Amino acid sequence: MDGARPRLLDAVAVLVAAGLTPTTGYAGGPGAVVLLAGALSLLWLRRAPLVVAWITAGTALALPVLSALLAVPPGAAGAPPPGGAVVAPAGLLPSGDAPIWPPAAPFAAYGVMVFAADRRPLARRLPVIVLAFAVLLLSDRGALIARTEAVIALAVMYGLYVSVRERLRAELAERSERVERERLAGEMHDVVTHRVSRMVLQAGVLALSAGDDKARAVAEDIRATGCETLDELRHMVALLRRGTGEGFDLGLPMPDLRPLVIDSARDGLPVELSVDGTPVPVPGTVGRTAYLVVDAALANVRKHAPGADARVQVRYVNGTVRVTVRNTAGLPDAWVTAAGPALSLPDLRARVELAGGTLESGPTANGGFRVEASFPTSPP
Repeated sequence: MDGARPRLLDAVAVLVAAGLTPTTGYAGGPGAVVLLAGALSLLWLRRAPLVVAWITAGTALALPVLSALLAVPPGAAGAPPPGGAVVAPAGLLPSGDAPIWPPAAPFAAYGVMVFAADRRPLARRLPVIVLAFAVLLLSDRGALIARTEAVIALAVMYGLYVSVRERLRAELAERSERVERERLAGEMHDVVTHRVSRMVLQAGVLALSAGDDKARAVAEDIRATGCETLDELRHMVALLRRGTGEGFDLGLPMPDLRPLVIDSARDGLPVELSVDGTPVPVPGTVGRTAYLVVDAALANVRKHAPGADARVQVRYVNGTVRVTVRNTAGLPDAWVTAAGPALSLPDLRARVELAGGTLESGPTANGGFRVEASFPTSPP
């Protein structure tokens, strides 16, 4: 968190901590010098909150310990008469009317909760615990102990509140960004799909009206390429909506195959979908190619076996994902919507091999057909 305003707030924290240093007890003594140096460390509270917290805790712990070590026992030179109390040297410990001790304590406790939110909970709590324990060493200053511990507790609670609030704000911003990305993906899909669809339709008209075979073949090739482009666009937009934002070779869940099942049922081909095993993320190329295999296989079923029943099975086994499309024999005079162009088996096999997988196909015992693609779930 850079900028003039944060630096100004840090400077204000230093001034407040210095102003809270009492004018009695250790005024002008070594204790005041140490505490003012601890207050100065608050300038680095945002950049090194754990360091500042440990400096403050060390200051609070060192002064009572040093005071106890340097205490003058009764009967010693310069000590009170026999029977008097042990006297700590002047200039180390605060008087009972000090506001809080050490003055930097609440700022350090707040800073470590807010600016070290990405650290482990124990790493954040430990310097605050040491700081609270050090304050308890002021055994003969009960009012000061109570005030200081209460202020530290309030600083910790407020710091936790600010930390949670900032985390929620970041999550909301990320969600808003994801929604905007999905909106842009949808708009891109609508605009580009509309343009490419018009090209496909015009190429189809040209193929029907062309006067020679060469022009007809070129127009048909343009139409087939446009259809394939539409499929690729649909797969890529689906992955964009999963929020990768980094490209399409990352580990992602398998694309949702239910739209293909719904489309096939609407076109007159009932399809059963099943998933076996524990789903794991797969490379983006694997997900897109698996989706293409199912789409092409179902299109070929509608084209070559109208009236058949089909089943799509996805299985996760031993580091691989297998996508199988089986269909029964077709029925004569069955009606289905005319299927669009689909990849041939050789082209489909080439696409699967490019994704690092293998493709098997062939007739089944019940007169149907089977297409099975197997892919690794980790990048090659």
